[in-house]
Amino acid sequence: MNGKEVALLAIEQKRPPRLPVALIAGGEWYVSARGRTFSQIIDKPQQLADIFTKGFEGVGQDLLWTGAGLLNYPIHFLGCPIVDDTPASPTLSGTVISSLDELSRLRIETVTGNATMQGIIKSHHMTADAIGKETLIMPTLWGPFTTAARIIGTEQLMLYTITDPVRAKELIAFSTDLIWAIVEQILVHPDIPGLNISEPVASSDLISPATFRQFVMPVLSEITNRARALQKYTSLHICGDTTRILEDILIIHPDCYSLESKVDLGEAHRFLGGKVCVLGNVSPTGPFLTGQPEEVCHEARQCLAAWGDPRGYILTVGCDFPRSVPMENIKALMSFQQHIL
Repeated sequence: MNGKEVALLAIEQKRPPRLPVALIAGGEWYVSARGRTFSQIIDKPQQLADIFTKGFEGVGQDLLWTGAGLLNYPIHFLGCPIVDDTPASPTLSGTVISSLDELSRLRIETVTGNATMQGIIKSHHMTADAIGKETLIMPTLWGPFTTAARIIGTEQLMLYTITDPVRAKELIAFSTDLIWAIVEQILVHPDIPGLNISEPVASSDLISPATFRQFVMPVLSEITNRARALQKYTSLHICGDTTRILEDILIIHPDCYSLESKVDLGEAHRFLGGKVCVLGNVSPTGPFLTGQPEEVCHEARQCLAAWGDPRGYILTVGCDFPRSVPMENIKALMSFQQHIL
């Protein structure tokens, strides 16, 4: 049984023969490992695909988020400057619009019609052609709330949820349709069984559960339902301590929920166990980054004990990880693929 098959059993709440282990995100690490910057490869679909293919071949993870590190490019194609000529993940330097009065300027076709965007979509398909039968490929994009925050600025979006909630929802609806216009083209590949949506700005460290329920939950449910209609899986990642919205995650009901080390896995199991596959949650900035392999293994064992269930769990890091993480620590995490359930 290969990694893809093992991961699918976890997602389907069936007991796999061994523990599924993954590296979520990691685009910066993959690109840096090849001695490149994103600016050198972003307009070269085959090189983009090779980055993720080589990342898999060097590590052997059971689940792979393709497109990691590329999430800001759709915002860039809308008109926001980007800095991508360093070894770090590309960062936006500004916003697309400065107020909701400019909403009418936004066009999905500006993004989907961009040649580089089409190349990025093609790179997902090339990666799936190469390794899509061996590992579970889940393309990753920003979620609607985070996309809206990237378009207008996080502080501005937060303010508008209070002062102009109707038009804030219009921007979030545009972001939802933008994401789906990209995702729909990616998901046509038969060896891409689903997608991951990352919503860092929807973190409970940034917004209240009430704001989450009003502005975030409906659009995440919409994307999950659209994917399910295509018979595709949905994974959701939200940064920070999301303990207060675990019940809401159950209502959204993605197939997978990726959570940070701030969330106790035992508590996550109380809400989600047997219903939603959980990915987590070795800290990417703890021993994984600066410690020794045996410390990584100790933290991983703590995660397994906290979840306490052979079903519905994939061991991984709690969030994206820096390019400086040593290979021996990654291999220490991957060694848990030998853990028989």
